[in-house]
Amino acid sequence: MGLSQRKPSPGAGSAAGSRWVVLGISGVTCGGKTSLANRLRASLAPVFVLHQDKYFFPDDSPRHVAVPGLSPPHNNYDILSALDMDAMLRDARDTLAGRDRSHEHDAASASASAPASAPASAPLRLPDTNFLILEGFTILNYPPIMELCDLRYYFTLEYSECVARRVFRLYDPPDVDGYFDKCVWPEHLKYRAQLEQDERVCMLDGTRQDAFDIVMNDIRAFAER
Repeated sequence: MGLSQRKPSPGAGSAAGSRWVVLGISGVTCGGKTSLANRLRASLAPVFVLHQDKYFFPDDSPRHVAVPGLSPPHNNYDILSALDMDAMLRDARDTLAGRDRSHEHDAASASASAPASAPASAPLRLPDTNFLILEGFTILNYPPIMELCDLRYYFTLEYSECVARRVFRLYDPPDVDGYFDKCVWPEHLKYRAQLEQDERVCMLDGTRQDAFDIVMNDIRAFAER
């Protein structure tokens, strides 16, 4: 099987006539999803990125579920229903059709956002091919986006490592006492359990440093099928 044969309709934008490789990057909070997406954006071209965090419903939306027993009151932001996933799917499909809805788009050089420790190099280009990166903690648990992806990755961490990383993150609204143990961790375990038996999903240890190399090798292998 070769590259995805998704092609936009005639008259679409800059992606018109191109094939696509769609990557889904999901997993535990603070596991490395955004860092991997950013590094891939700097290393592929043309590349378009959609971040799931952009699709949270407003804090006062009736779609949110309040967490019992927390003070001050706090919504559960770690479940799929806290996000407008239909909107994310529409933006992904529009982008694939050549109507760019991405949050980040890089069609040229990798040097601007390459990690300081890594030498700048020309981005990987495949003939007549665009890349779409879909990134977020539950994107692969939303079946329409799961099926949209050609390559799928899920970051994991042990509880203690996840807690240690989470304390250094600032959220809006900020975490309240008890939120991690009531929502963040149990919801992660639930969503992880849905995916870890799916052989289409590559589970990535968030403490390892080779996630980028794994994904780049997979992209090259996928292109050669």
